[in-house]
Order: sequence, then structure tokens, then C-alpha cells
Amino acid sequence: MRLFLPIFAFLLFIEPSYGDDRVTLSLWEQDPPSVGQEMDKWITVFHKEHPKIRVIRQHYENEALRTKFLRSAATGDGADIVYGPNDIAGVFAKAAVIQPVDSWVKTGNVTATSLDMTKVDGKVWGVPLSEGAHLLLYYRKSQVKKAPETTHELLEQAKAYADVKSQRYGLAFYMSEPFWFIPFLGGFGGWPLAEKGKQHDVTIDTPAMRKALQYMLSLRDQWKITPNVCDFDCAKSLFLSKRALFHISGDWQLNDLHDTVGDDLAIAPLPVLSETGQRLTPMMGGRFLYVNAKTKGPRLAAVQTFVDFLGSAPVQKRIAEQLASIPASVSARKDPALKKLPLLQSSMEAARYARPMPPQVEMRAAWDGMRIMIQRALAGTETVDEAVKTGQKAAEEALAALRDPQPVLAK
Repeated sequence: MRLFLPIFAFLLFIEPSYGDDRVTLSLWEQDPPSVGQEMDKWITVFHKEHPKIRVIRQHYENEALRTKFLRSAATGDGADIVYGPNDIAGVFAKAAVIQPVDSWVKTGNVTATSLDMTKVDGKVWGVPLSEGAHLLLYYRKSQVKKAPETTHELLEQAKAYADVKSQRYGLAFYMSEPFWFIPFLGGFGGWPLAEKGKQHDVTIDTPAMRKALQYMLSLRDQWKITPNVCDFDCAKSLFLSKRALFHISGDWQLNDLHDTVGDDLAIAPLPVLSETGQRLTPMMGGRFLYVNAKTKGPRLAAVQTFVDFLGSAPVQKRIAEQLASIPASVSARKDPALKKLPLLQSSMEAARYARPMPPQVEMRAAWDGMRIMIQRALAGTETVDEAVKTGQKAAEEALAALRDPQPVLAK
């Protein structure tokens, strides 16, 4: 899947005026090391083309990046550019630490879906580089002749493969993390947020949420095709050791799993929920560039130059080939070379059934509430009805804090 191409062809570009001095931009990101190493290659080429602009990349873990940027940007410091997912747009926009990009992002060459993924209060806050981060159904072609189109077909194959005594399972996924629960909720017609005027309410205490939670529990308790509890590493390990027939995980694992499994690896969209006739609906995000609200003048011009470079055809093509990510660029998606990458094409097909992750700040409260709900139901400390009510209460408490935040203090 990973193809190593010659370094990008230089792009023809008329250098804007940044003054006599060099401009140094700071870029913060939160992705795995392999992505950071790939980004360094982009930056190296950019430096050769634009010697007056230097870009310094710095890695932080997810929550550390969010917290540090909120604190530092409030005092006029922090990164000029943050490279991250769409669900931080609402938090950063509400805190007024980033600036909208509607006026200068090249909307004609990126998909409407990617633009909408960082749209809050009618403004676009992030420049899209890629789409994806959606869940896929992984399996081996040597073990599964035809990918299941419905959950009934999946259950039949999974039950035939599972053997609890030998710790062999039909399905493995990160059971306690709500991102993996969302597809079941979507299959029952539910969603964690409901638009209400200019704000969004968390909708956890609903019939759809109860049905989805009960269904997920039944995979373990009734059909016995999953482990009792399984986190991200557990699910991945079971699949790689052939102790799980199917594996639900994100597109970000495509390269890693292909490196181990090889061409026997196959992916498919999540199946249709047989009980409702609706497809299991994962969330979809991507990677976006957010610009510090305090970045102005020559620095902002330099940022725009760098962003234009990342949105260029050679870089967009490389994002697809090296990171197995769906490019946000419409023209890059039509590149004949990308049509020859079967796993990427399958991932793009699966993304058609995904629903964009809400960028609104209220989604953070929904994640917190659903996480508590799932954990208590899996542990058996609360019934499904009790866990759903607990999750709604926890989300509403978190939502109150988010809507009336305390001032961000610099450390």
C-alpha cells in the first residue's frame, strides 16, 4: 500500500513579499510518528522552494496539544498552525484562538464535505487536507470469501469462527470507546447531537441509544463473538494473530496492518444492520490546518503560502499514497495513480456511508457521557436503561461547563 515516490516536482510560484527577514512558522501536530516523519518531507521540499519561510514542526499528544494551544494562544503565543482533526474546531473557535479561513481557502478544489466538517456558526475554521478517520471492516481474503453485506451475514460467519475456550473470536473492536459505538447508534437511526437553534443538545437518553447499547452488549453476551472487554491494542492483536475473524478499526491503520498482513488484507464498509435496514454509520473526520487568531501580516502571508503548498496536487497525491488517507482535493482524487490503489479505493467507498463528525463544542460533552454509559453497561454495574440516563446526566454537566467556561489561564 505504501509507495515511495521521488521527491515532489518543484511547483512554479511567485514568492510574496515577507520583508527582508525570514519568517519562521511553528506547526503543532498530534499524529503518530510515521505521519510526523512524512510531514518533515513535505516541509523539506517547501523550504527548498521558499527559502525565506521556515516551518518548525512540534509533536504533542492529543489532549496536551489542545490544552497547550488554548493556553498559549490566549496570550498571543502558541503555534501559527495546528494540524489536527475536525472536532477541535468548535473548541478553538469558541475560545477565539483561531481565525476563520473562508476568505482565502481555495474552496473550488476541496470537497464540500470537508469544508463543512469545520464549519461552526456559519464560518469555516480549518483548511482541509484529507478526509477519513472512519471505521472500516478489516478481514483476510484467505478466510472470508465475501465481505458480509448485513449484520446477519457477519454474525453467521463470526459465530462459525468463534471458539470461547480457545479464545478465538468472530469480531474484535475497541468496545469501551464511544467512537466505535457510534456506528451501532447510526444503524438504529440515532445520533449524539440534535440541532436546537444556534446550539446543539446532547441526545443520549433516547430509544435509539438504548437499542444500540443493548445490541453491542448482545455481541458479547448473546452471540459470544467478542471478548468480554477489548481495547484498541487488544483488538488489533487478536486480528493480527488470527484470533479474530473480523476487526473494526479506522483507516489510519491501513498501512500498519497491510505491512503485517500483506496483500491478504481486505477492507469493506460496515454492514447494513439487519434489524433496521440501515447501514452501520461511522463518523468521518480528517485532518485540517487551523491558523492562530493572532497570526497577521507577513506571518499570515507565509502561512497562506505554506497552506497552498500542502493543498497542491503533488502533496495531496502523496498524502493519499504514503498515509492511505483520502485527499480533500477534488482534482487529486481523479489522479489515475490513485485509482490503482485498491485499499485506498475501498476506503473511499466506505467513506461514502460515513457521517461527518460534528465540530461543535457540544460533541465533547457527548463523548464524555457516552463513554461513562458504555463503561458502566459493559461492567454490568448498571442496566442499559440506567447507563443511558447516567450518560445523559454526565453529558449535561459537562455541557454546562463547556457553555460557560472558566477563563483560560496561561501557565
